[in-house]
Amino acid sequence: MPVLGLVGCSASGKSTLCAELPAAAVVAADDFYLPRDACPRFDLAADIRWPAGVPDAFQARGNADLNHPDSVDWVACADAVDAAVEKIVDAGGGGVVVVEGLLLLGAGAERVRDRCAQLVLLDDVYDDPAKQEVLWRRKWTRSGHLGKQSYKARGVTADEYEAYWGYVSARWKEHGLDRVEAAGRPINRVDAHADDRSAQVERILRALEPAPS
Repeated sequence: MPVLGLVGCSASGKSTLCAELPAAAVVAADDFYLPRDACPRFDLAADIRWPAGVPDAFQARGNADLNHPDSVDWVACADAVDAAVEKIVDAGGGGVVVVEGLLLLGAGAERVRDRCAQLVLLDDVYDDPAKQEVLWRRKWTRSGHLGKQSYKARGVTADEYEAYWGYVSARWKEHGLDRVEAAGRPINRVDAHADDRSAQVERILRALEPAPS
């Protein structure tokens, strides 16, 4: 039973790609965040260049840094991957178990990566401001993630969210893009901005097929 690791910046389309793959089960690292008081901290006022002070929605959110790999219980996440594989094998089923998350390349996530036959990186074109704007606007207006209203619905302006995105994207580079070489697994890159990813999905599936004996 192959396990596929799917990693990419926030709003890069991980959940959408999961839906395009013949996944027998999906394990989302977002489901294994530690309690907020056990997460690493950052300084809302000092670490982000807000246009005019910290917005109320972010004051309410607090200073737990959910963009740091130490904010995830990777032991529990790995156990969930193992349980998903075992359940499907016991049932005689096939397909792929997908584990997806923003921080899968981070230090501390090794036990989850070790279970992956392959990693897929959703390439968000980090150094292209126009494509980054597509992502932050998608995230700013997205509702339902982690059970929350969108930041736009919570009164955060576009300028305020763009300022916050500067912090998010920098942490993604630190804990994601800059750690590609340290991943220790084959990595397939997929264009996060592609309108039609069918050929890319086929390439991913072919890479998961066992080598001929």
